[in-house]
Amino acid sequence: MQINELKKRYDQLIKQLHPDAKKLMEQWAAVLKKYNDDFFEFNVRGKKIKQALTYQSLSGTKISKVYLPKYKDWGDLLKWQLQENIPGEFPFTAGVFPLKREGEDPTRMFAGEGGPERTNRRFHYVSIGQPAKRLSTAFDSVTLYGEDPAHRPDIYGKVGNSGVSIATV
Repeated sequence: MQINELKKRYDQLIKQLHPDAKKLMEQWAAVLKKYNDDFFEFNVRGKKIKQALTYQSLSGTKISKVYLPKYKDWGDLLKWQLQENIPGEFPFTAGVFPLKREGEDPTRMFAGEGGPERTNRRFHYVSIGQPAKRLSTAFDSVTLYGEDPAHRPDIYGKVGNSGVSIATV
């Protein structure tokens, strides 16, 4: 095959890519650069947050907070981006924010207090005077499995058992 034929075939294949896939591939170099810097900046609710991208171990070893794959093959890289991806990016398997918040542990409450409204009031009561501004909870198995107790009377007894029922959300 001549070089011109290869370029032509390359262009044909690139045109067949979904626009979102093409965009992910085009942005990968910028993602690598961003995660190789010393600090990472991102916005949460209009507030700019700047965090170090590494920790230092007791032995002085520099440890990255986020490790990116070393794929060379575009197909493997695209598959990883669509199924795993970086923190704060779809499909959010590594978290909904780019980095974990530093210096603040959430207030935790395992079991709920009835429905969502009562649970929310209980959360606020439990967190009075606490330094944490966010809450962490566990959901009941009905919520976790995406079932609606209104349509499944056979699972009604599991509502609120070992967690909060948020079937109405």
